[in-house]
Amino acid sequence: MLTKLINLNLFRLRRSASTYIVIGAFAAFMAMIFTVMLGTQMIESGNAEFAEVSQNITTGGLFRYVISGDVLCMFVAIGTAVFIHGEISNGNLKNIYGKVPQKSLLVASKIAAVLPMILAFIVIGLIASVLASLVCAPHSIDFGGSFRSFICFTLLHVLMLTAAASMAVCVSTLTQSTMVTLIAGFLYCQFGISITSFLTNQIHRFSEFTLSDYTLLGNLYSITPDSSGTDCLRAAIVSVVIIAASVWIGARAISHSDVK
Repeated sequence: MLTKLINLNLFRLRRSASTYIVIGAFAAFMAMIFTVMLGTQMIESGNAEFAEVSQNITTGGLFRYVISGDVLCMFVAIGTAVFIHGEISNGNLKNIYGKVPQKSLLVASKIAAVLPMILAFIVIGLIASVLASLVCAPHSIDFGGSFRSFICFTLLHVLMLTAAASMAVCVSTLTQSTMVTLIAGFLYCQFGISITSFLTNQIHRFSEFTLSDYTLLGNLYSITPDSSGTDCLRAAIVSVVIIAASVWIGARAISHSDVK
C-alpha cells in the first residue's frame, strides 16, 4: 500500500508545473547569489558569512554554504507546501482517504514523494558550486577532506531536509492551509535559529545544555564534513524523531478531520 501511495504522489509531483517552477526558482537563486558572491558587492557589504566564503572559494566551501542553514530549508518548505496544496485542491485526498486504513501511510507517502525534489535541489547546488569554483579557479575542483566525509555530509543533510519537509507536511495536514504552512516555514527558517540561540543563552546561565544541538536548524547550521561521529549521529537521531513525530501527528490529524 505504501509503495502504491508513493508512486501516486510521485506521479503528481512529476506532472505538477509548480514542482518545476520551485526547482527553477532555486536554480535562478543559485545563479544570482553566486554571481553576486563572486563579485565585490557581497564582500563590501560587511556580511561576514558571505565574505568568508567569497575570500576563500573552494567547491566544498560553496557547496556547504548552499545546503547548510536556512536557505535550502526554506525552499524545501515552499516546495512541500505547494505540493501538498495540489492534493487538497484537486480532491485527490478525498478519493483515496477511505481506501487507506492506516492514515500514517498517507503522511509518510507524501514525505517520501518530496525526496526527489530535495535531491534535485542538492544536485543544482552541487552543479552551481562546481561552476562557480571553476570560474574563480579554472581546472580546480576541491571538495576538501575525504570523498567519504563529503558523501556522509551530503546524505545527512538530505535526511535533515527530509525532516524539514515532514514538518511542512505536518503543518499543512493540521491546518489544511497552504498560506499558513508557507508563513510558518518562513518564520521558522528566518527566526528559528535566533530564538534557539536566545533560549540557549538563557539556559547556559544555570546549565551547559545547548538547545541548538537538538533542533533541526541548529544541526543544519552546525554539521560540516569535519563534524564528529557523535555530532552526526545526534543530528540523524533528531531528524528521525522529527519525521516520526510528524507522521504520527499528521496521521492523528487526518483521522480526526472531516475528509470523507
